[in-house]
Amino acid sequence: MKRIYLTLCIVFLVLSGCVSKYRVDAIEIPTASIPIGSHFYVMLSDDGQFGEKVYTGSGRMVSASVQRILRAHGAEVTLATQTEGLEQAVETARSGNIAYVVLPTIIHWEDRATEWSGRPDRITMKYVIYNTTGGERLASTTVSASSKWATLGGDHPQDLVPQTFQDFLAQVF
Repeated sequence: MKRIYLTLCIVFLVLSGCVSKYRVDAIEIPTASIPIGSHFYVMLSDDGQFGEKVYTGSGRMVSASVQRILRAHGAEVTLATQTEGLEQAVETARSGNIAYVVLPTIIHWEDRATEWSGRPDRITMKYVIYNTTGGERLASTTVSASSKWATLGGDHPQDLVPQTFQDFLAQVF
């Protein structure tokens, strides 16, 4: 009997390491849903960093991921070509008759060699959607995620991004 119990515990521990974890730290949803076919302007996020290490290109990967997910939901999407401030992004979007601006922000970006260290990759993302008519914030969320323990060397922080944004969109659309 003890052997069966021990085997079940080991199986549970191994399987629990095969799932990435996601946590919504804060969310503000719009009072009215945003129409699915809307036009969005996605700002380029600054690159993520962990301590002194800057993960070059991570901001572009995040913004491109947001763009792909919005398009998969039937939205028209324009991706910024350079990093810019919010006021400039809203003005650019407004001049192109774009209804909404999405600002993805990398708060925390930790790329670990999980397969040998046992330490998971971690991200904390903030997503904010602004209306270009008045520039007011319509919706926002802050989400944390960590990779599964059993990665076999294939997972990276950018692999956690799509789920964090998809969960947010489920509340917005």
